[in-house]
Amino acid sequence: MKDSFDITIDVRAMLNVPAITALIGTDGKIYQNDRPSGRTLITDIVINALGITNNAIQKGSGNVNGYVPSLTSGSAKVADQIKMMVLSRAVIALLDSQYKTSFQTWIEDSPVIMQDTDGSYFVNIPFKYQSIQDNFTNI
Repeated sequence: MKDSFDITIDVRAMLNVPAITALIGTDGKIYQNDRPSGRTLITDIVINALGITNNAIQKGSGNVNGYVPSLTSGSAKVADQIKMMVLSRAVIALLDSQYKTSFQTWIEDSPVIMQDTDGSYFVNIPFKYQSIQDNFTNI
């Protein structure tokens, strides 16, 4: 049986590749579940799982949140939509319609720009996850 931890581990492995690490830079990190405070000037990715069923065919979902430093427009901080677009398209290319040995992922909804409680902006990319349990011994 897979759980939410497995989802974030699997998706992190899919995103921890040069196509993504080049976009987040040498200071950027890929986190599971939480982003440490104080990183508003750094590009990061945070993966979280929203849950998974406990059926023979497990279905779950989660989010990939791509944090990008804000731009200054006059006296206001605004989202860097260009960087968010590039990052989200790179993530989607790696997660959409992917079939791995023990799971698959796909994208159903479009990315959305959101603002975090610390004022930083991120692009939220929801994903779906499916796995077939291989721990049944009574079949």
